[in-house]
Amino acid sequence: MVMLAAFLVGLITGARTFLALALISGYALFIAPKVVIAPFSWLGNLWAFAPLAVLAALELWADKRPQTPSRTQTPGLIARLAAGALAGAALGGLWAMLVGVIGAAAGTYGCAHLRGWASKCLGTDLRAALTEDLLAASGALLVLACLV
Repeated sequence: MVMLAAFLVGLITGARTFLALALISGYALFIAPKVVIAPFSWLGNLWAFAPLAVLAALELWADKRPQTPSRTQTPGLIARLAAGALAGAALGGLWAMLVGVIGAAAGTYGCAHLRGWASKCLGTDLRAALTEDLLAASGALLVLACLV
């Protein structure tokens, strides 16, 4: 189950870089401290949660701006892979870290493709972005509640 959770959290990281990490941190802080393995227990502290929550909120805002570069460009891709690695490692160690990176890569390209398709279907990119936000946040919470 941990490997599935690491993959799905990585996938969500492909959609929103900091959202899954912020939710893992908040979940460890407020609900279930044992959700993260011992070397990553620092994620369950307020000093880790607060900046991750701010970064997640800023990303949600920045994603709606037309000047924001594509998530598939090198800086965005590297950030997503690193965040997927950290999220996976926090849930289950080295192998989960690798699975988190794979999930993040799949999520980066898959969600970019789905966002383009959803923009056409929903009429605007803003609607597609808000839908993606909702799916990423609810998906991460569902993974934490059900699989970890």
